[in-house]
Amino acid sequence: MKLRTLLTTLALGAAASLTSAPVLAQMVPCNSYTCMAGMSGDGATGGPGCEPATQAFFSIVIYDEEGIDFPATALARQTYLMTCPGATTGTNLGILEAIIAEWGMVVY
Repeated sequence: MKLRTLLTTLALGAAASLTSAPVLAQMVPCNSYTCMAGMSGDGATGGPGCEPATQAFFSIVIYDEEGIDFPATALARQTYLMTCPGATTGTNLGILEAIIAEWGMVVY
């Protein structure tokens, strides 16, 4: 069922990319969501095509006076992925939580 949800998200994202510029701004978070889901075991990894999307995700790092604020980084990454329409609906919410649990505090 998770694979079907991911494929639906991809199909909706592809259709949305054909409509208008504001929708294109949502594609990067949606690509990040899909690629990170694959890295978390909920779909295909996407291979080299996912590199820009995963870089966008991992480039979100929040600092405080002591260095990296890991909880704030995870929250900012979650907020970023939530800008993808549908990322918080149905089983996608569980996938989003799994992504953040596994990758939210990882810094490269």
